[in-house]
Amino acid sequence: MSNLARINTNKVENVKTGQVYFELDIYDNYNYGSINITKEQTSMTDLESLQYLKDMGSDESANICDLIDSLLEYQNGLFINGTWYSWDEIKHFFEG
Repeated sequence: MSNLARINTNKVENVKTGQVYFELDIYDNYNYGSINITKEQTSMTDLESLQYLKDMGSDESANICDLIDSLLEYQNGLFINGTWYSWDEIKHFFEG
């Protein structure tokens, strides 16, 4: 059974040390994956974020692969940074 996936760009700060880093998270009701990105990469568009997770996520986390594979298997849309993208808007990322 498919469920709704989400991608979020996050700024994370360690409140004790003050260290700041940035990440792309992808998650649904069952899985969660995260990949660190640079501050400059936070300016990626929503669809560039999806492409980045698709291209780089397999090196970081099996969960990211599972979530990306689930999008393809169920041909679901998803939310990226709060904006809904239908399958028709993202399917070209999975073709070829």
